[in-house]
Amino acid sequence: MTSPAKLPDTRAFQRIVEYVERALAAGELKAGDRLPSERELVERFGMGRSSVREALRVLENMELVRSAPRDPRGPLVLEYSVGPVRRSLAVLTSARTVTLPELVQFRMIVDASANLMAAARRTDEHLLALERNMARMRESMGVGYAEFSRADLEFHEIIAEAGGNKLVQVYGGVIREAVLGLIQRTILDADDRTALMLASIRHHGAVFAAIAARDGARASRLARETLYAYYADHVEPADRAIMADLVRECGGRVPV
Repeated sequence: MTSPAKLPDTRAFQRIVEYVERALAAGELKAGDRLPSERELVERFGMGRSSVREALRVLENMELVRSAPRDPRGPLVLEYSVGPVRRSLAVLTSARTVTLPELVQFRMIVDASANLMAAARRTDEHLLALERNMARMRESMGVGYAEFSRADLEFHEIIAEAGGNKLVQVYGGVIREAVLGLIQRTILDADDRTALMLASIRHHGAVFAAIAARDGARASRLARETLYAYYADHVEPADRAIMADLVRECGGRVPV
């Protein structure tokens, strides 16, 4: 009877992972650099080859390095990627670990900030992309709400790109998708989806005008007012009160 394969020592391979993370944070490693070869890592860290390979597998899954078997040059350090962060957030939201009110409140903060930065940093190319997107939104009304929703999300992605903050792009995108996923059934069951889509188009037009005029305060205020109006009826009173405070914080008005 053969004995079971020995699993890598978790504490052992984690030492290599932590070493790479620290080196990247300190600037000692950067994109294009090479880690020591597999054999050198075995000698340097005093651990078995299976543990070293497990560490490299973890680092590859984190999209920090790329390695090839028996490559004498060692694993290649990759450019920074937001992919792992996006996937972690997507798992968190899809597992319902966070609630709809929490997601909406966070979205109010992120979207308002994205609009504010876009008003300051947008280019003519961004404005053109937003105009084309709004045209697609109007055209998609006759296709169905799923197509309209994709165009709606793209509008916010263009704004986040114009703002130039990668964290806002990543976190905002995942949160918007999560909110839509939680509320979509309610929207699809609504008596007048056309009215909802027209309201969204009007809101986007107002946001576009504020960003085009570089009026960041107004663009930011519009984000919070509209999200409150859209989702307030879907949350409990205590959460609605927090949302109202977020609207008032930026000088917005809360419907009575």
